[in-house]
Amino acid sequence: MKLIEFTTTKTGNSKDQVKVQMLIQVNYKELLAKDIERLKTLSFPDAKQICQDKGLTFTDQDLQDAMYGTAPSRKGLVTGMEQSLNGSNPDSTESLYTKHPQYNFIKVKTSNNENYITGLIVSETILVKDQNPEPYKATNSGIVVQIKNTIKKALSLETEKFRTYRIDNLTQFEGV
Repeated sequence: MKLIEFTTTKTGNSKDQVKVQMLIQVNYKELLAKDIERLKTLSFPDAKQICQDKGLTFTDQDLQDAMYGTAPSRKGLVTGMEQSLNGSNPDSTESLYTKHPQYNFIKVKTSNNENYITGLIVSETILVKDQNPEPYKATNSGIVVQIKNTIKKALSLETEKFRTYRIDNLTQFEGV
């Protein structure tokens, strides 16, 4: 693992210019394995209580699907992580990128040649706030997604700290 610092402009609703500290060259599969173990040790009653404490209304089947579901629209946390761990997750976006020829920790999106970096976020500081951010669209996530998000947050899963940023300027990585 290596700690780096860089600046970039965020994509999405708000185009804030940010300074990011990130751990790169992290073994993502190790983090996945640890998070899977944490999820598997979470008892059904404890998971149910976590979600009820957040005011969610759901069935036992919803909770079961959120953890171990296999249906495409109800894939469970453990199911998806295990697929990622063994390289069989059909939802993976890794095939959209190639390695950068000069920087082994930068990936290049094949569709538009934009540079991206992925790692474990340490901090993000806004340097210049976007004065005209696009308004967020209201979302109405299904109950399985709400359960998964609640559990991920409650357990502070390490894989949830993984972030990908588009890189505006590669020269800041010279000498890294």
